[in-house]
Amino acid sequence: MDYLSNPSYYRKKSISSIESGLKIPSQIFVYTVKSKSAQTFFCTLSVIDTLSLKLFAKQKLGITSFRNEGQYVTGSNANGRFTIAFNADNFVVGYSQNAENVHDVLIDLLKKQNLLSADDHRLTKLKALKSHLAYVLNDFVGTGDFKNGQLHLEGDFSTEHFVVKDKVFNHRVFDKNAIVKMWFSAAPFNKSYATVKLKSYNLAPDSLLKYYDGYVDLEMGNLVSQTDTVVTYEYNDNFEKEETLTPRTVKVPGINSVIAGNAVGLNNYLSRANVIAKDKVNKELFPLYQLYVENNGDGLMLSTEQNRMKSDLRKDSPYFFYLDVDFEKLKAQGQFPVFEKYISLWSRLIVKANPETSQKNHFELDLHFKRKDINAFMQLQ
Repeated sequence: MDYLSNPSYYRKKSISSIESGLKIPSQIFVYTVKSKSAQTFFCTLSVIDTLSLKLFAKQKLGITSFRNEGQYVTGSNANGRFTIAFNADNFVVGYSQNAENVHDVLIDLLKKQNLLSADDHRLTKLKALKSHLAYVLNDFVGTGDFKNGQLHLEGDFSTEHFVVKDKVFNHRVFDKNAIVKMWFSAAPFNKSYATVKLKSYNLAPDSLLKYYDGYVDLEMGNLVSQTDTVVTYEYNDNFEKEETLTPRTVKVPGINSVIAGNAVGLNNYLSRANVIAKDKVNKELFPLYQLYVENNGDGLMLSTEQNRMKSDLRKDSPYFFYLDVDFEKLKAQGQFPVFEKYISLWSRLIVKANPETSQKNHFELDLHFKRKDINAFMQLQ
């Protein structure tokens, strides 16, 4: 239907296709198993033609080695994250971010061993969800739909790693023209964390969290000017190389962030760790821009604009997490060329999360595309 409505869009797309040798069903199930890590996923599909499938696995999945094991063929890609197995009837694939050994599960799937029954409550719950995407993770359920010019996701997630104390949250009022707006009103659970090493700097999360008061935000607006120093070398009349310092003015994103908490304690700790030096974040740790640090009594403010005036206006919200990114304005600044090819089709992203119970939170995500007349699924390809 989308093609019939927008034929010119699809005719312009250059897509190199190859027969997969697979029968693609209307429902595709991707799942984890308890014997493997939560970052390892599996999928099973029916086979139409094994020769086409092998070529597809080589050219599209990057499978570099195949092994004939009698009744089935196995293979994996160069980094070991993709592992496949197939026979004349079924194709099974395991993807592991940690390159976990999944051979035993793949063979079980081919042999149809240790499978869930068709009436298992997890499967029936999943099949009852009619959205384009759906997930069931223990008691957490989520869905997603591809609309014209928009991807919408929503669902439940756990509060296992952080504490959300309230039902109504208070956040700083951002500039109405801000390109990025984000706040997070929650605190990690009180437990011991390993030391974090950033380059040559060691940070103890336990010490940082001692001063943190459960609120952080980030705002990015119009470009601001910073004076930087360029080091060059010239030869004098005696052919000796001399260092020359040349000041220059550069435009950088106007970034402001507030971390609520014991400002004096937090500032002292970061200064002792050499993260902050002379009221600025150490340039070696954050080389992109000069990031100034200001003690505001009830927290620290980090800004790319020196002597930034912070508004004390605040506003209530039902969301403990909120993110709003205007990609059109972000691309217009031309400050992030590395990411522009990834966000070229996007217009805006809004993510928000609110608590449902002491154990469960709910999130909503809306990703808007520049083309409002084309289905979001086709724009992601």
